[in-house]
Amino acid sequence: MKNLKLYLKALFFCTGLMVAAGCSKFELLKNEDSNGEAAGANLKAQTIKQFLLTDHSTDLTELDLFSAAIKRAGLLDLFGTSDNYTSVFLTNPAMKQLLATIGYTSVDQVPPIILKNLLEDLIIKGKLKSTDIGLGESRKLETINGNFIYYSSSDQYILTINQNSSLSSTAAVVRSQDLEFSNGVAQVTAQFTFYRLLDEKADDAIPGGNVVTEKINVTKDVYIRGGSGNNNANFNDAATMDLKAVSSADATVGRIGVMQFPLTKPGFGDKIGAAKMFVYVYNTGLTASTIYSFSAHLGENKDWTESTITWNNAPTYNSVAMSTIPVPGATVGWVSFDVTSAVSQLYANNGSFINVFLRHNVDNFIKLRPREFSSGSFAAYIAVTSPPITLLKLGQVSPLNVSASKPIVPLAIANLQMTGTDDKNITYTVKQIPTAGYLVKYGVPLSANASFSQADIAKGAVKYLYGGTGNADKIVFEARDHNGGYFANELSLDIVIN
Repeated sequence: MKNLKLYLKALFFCTGLMVAAGCSKFELLKNEDSNGEAAGANLKAQTIKQFLLTDHSTDLTELDLFSAAIKRAGLLDLFGTSDNYTSVFLTNPAMKQLLATIGYTSVDQVPPIILKNLLEDLIIKGKLKSTDIGLGESRKLETINGNFIYYSSSDQYILTINQNSSLSSTAAVVRSQDLEFSNGVAQVTAQFTFYRLLDEKADDAIPGGNVVTEKINVTKDVYIRGGSGNNNANFNDAATMDLKAVSSADATVGRIGVMQFPLTKPGFGDKIGAAKMFVYVYNTGLTASTIYSFSAHLGENKDWTESTITWNNAPTYNSVAMSTIPVPGATVGWVSFDVTSAVSQLYANNGSFINVFLRHNVDNFIKLRPREFSSGSFAAYIAVTSPPITLLKLGQVSPLNVSASKPIVPLAIANLQMTGTDDKNITYTVKQIPTAGYLVKYGVPLSANASFSQADIAKGAVKYLYGGTGNADKIVFEARDHNGGYFANELSLDIVIN
């Protein structure tokens, strides 16, 4: 990692002298030694706060949005004390990913408490440099927000944040390592990453009972391809949908599937028990011992046509997947994704269709059959089932206490609990959002008709963030089991603000 620090030395030395002398393009020195001072040595005389107070809107650091977010979150003074902290710094591209993930377009639009909750999960107490991480080591560290962050070193030049099999969030490669200040260390990345554990898969629904299933066939399916020369081209193919992992090193290889399903209300009523999307995989080129991660992402409510859609004009999609499944590499046949939460939410909001984007994480083609192939025999579909008699019984609903001094509080089983089946089989849908604060799952705000599981509550993934005004609040939930059975009454959770 020593050689990578030479790049930082040049970057920040140039930034400091830009007014006096200007600066030309840098090149990363590889396999060369230098007698120069360690990277960031020119920063050791200042605190992290002093650095972030500097105007970074015109220099080469690309940290002006992060600085603005730290200030808006009320975390600037934390970095001005004599206590040592190690923080992940997010460049402007990473901050834009953060904003897109939580549904905002600018830093000044985001409620400060939401920024505070997310950014505190990028900060740990003490000084931690890349050289403290052993080669091949992955270290789990508690953040000042009470969650965790992973620092991993795969080789002597690369430090990675949140690269761990227990997480479903995207890992981030550190671009500039070990910026050392008088009271801490910063690791700079151009990718937003956050602590998000893998969702626990609910048990399969118990067969039988008076459950009705209706089938919604895909009406549009195509794949889009990135990279210069491909991102404005259309790849509608009647025989195949080719998916390939998106690579930052070579954008031309990335291929993502895009599908659209109509959402006419089912004949059995407004409420659904479950919704599962099925797609047919006919080739992977992988061995049975390989397990790849296959994910389905909700697209924006924007219509498109198969013959004109491209990478550049396609609807956007959520970076957090609706459903992620592990698939053995040699699998050929139907695979399914649980899209109940998204479909239920769209039905509740009178949506007329759902756009789904399909991605995976291996450098191989995962090939699907489109709707035109073999007269539609392998066309994707969503199976929507009616709700059966519920397994759920009321456990407890007890007030959640928050205060101005403790505005971020996780929901606990003591506050909201149903019994009758395992935690992973119990889903809560938000029917009335709070007005004095925000309900979040792993830091991402939950809107009306969004869902989470009781297992998420048990993990501390669901939190209430007090916005700072108001002396009482309330959230109303609807509870459902994995069979799709709904508890008869809505559950009202009082928020007591002291």
